[in-house]
Order: sequence, then structure tokens, then C-alpha cells
Amino acid sequence: MVSRENQIILGFGLVAIILLVAIANFTNLPTWVSIAVVLVVGVLIPQILNESNK
Repeated sequence: MVSRENQIILGFGLVAIILLVAIANFTNLPTWVSIAVVLVVGVLIPQILNESNK
């Protein structure tokens, strides 16, 4: 059985990848914006959610 923490991490990781592909293909934003979105959505938000649930 997968823990709730792992579900959150996997879910936000998938969302981060989808956002990265969408930003790279459909916008003219600089590369740093894509990196920032991936870091915030894929790393920071899951960490905050997992820490608040402990």
C-alpha cells in the first residue's frame, strides 16, 4: 500500500511534468520560469503539504 505522503509526491510530480511540457510547448516564457514552476509545484508544495499533515 502506498502511503499518503508518496501519493502527494507522485501526484504533484506528474502535475509538474505536465506543466513543464505545456509551458515549453505553448508559451514563449523564459527557461527560468519553467524551472521555477517545476520546483514550486514538484518540490515545495508537496513538502509543505506533507509537513503540515504530520
